[in-house]
Amino acid sequence: MNQTENIISKLRSSTGALHTALEDTPLSMSLMDETGSMKNYITYLLKMRDILAFYEKNIFPVLTDIIPDLSKREKLNLIDKDLNYLIPERPDTTSGFEPQLSNHPSSAYALGCMYVLEGSTLGGRVILKHIAHSLEILPDTGGAFFAGYGEKTGSLWKGFLQSLNEYAEKNISDEEIIEGAKDTFTSIKKYFEI
Repeated sequence: MNQTENIISKLRSSTGALHTALEDTPLSMSLMDETGSMKNYITYLLKMRDILAFYEKNIFPVLTDIIPDLSKREKLNLIDKDLNYLIPERPDTTSGFEPQLSNHPSSAYALGCMYVLEGSTLGGRVILKHIAHSLEILPDTGGAFFAGYGEKTGSLWKGFLQSLNEYAEKNISDEEIIEGAKDTFTSIKKYFEI
């Protein structure tokens, strides 16, 4: 097995149970519920806003030299667009998101975090189809975040994997990459359960 296949298969096998545990939280499951409520949807967006604000501020800068199209991957603006549409006069709140993260994350660790964030974009497309039916949410009416990169979602995911693979081939850092992904799944799950 070459290194390119190795890091992706290692990430999948090392984080599969954590990924499932996150999807099994009541908040995550509420998005796919046939009787989903707008209240749960907005709660999800508010929590994801806190999460993205943290990672875009603390993780993205570490990856500017590794992921060439990093600015295209910012999603905080999409969540703000959704929240401004759904609750235009929302009060300012302080984030309670406190992830497991070192003060100065390495590039490898940051790539692991980014693996989780980018992977969620693929799932977002599935969620968008469901909420379009259950809540009548479309990309321009509160669903911009889940629309993600639109038709470019697959190609941007492949581009991210290529950057991840190239980094992994040049650096012996699989454990750090996996640690970043594990910590991200665990931190998001913990925040969803508050």
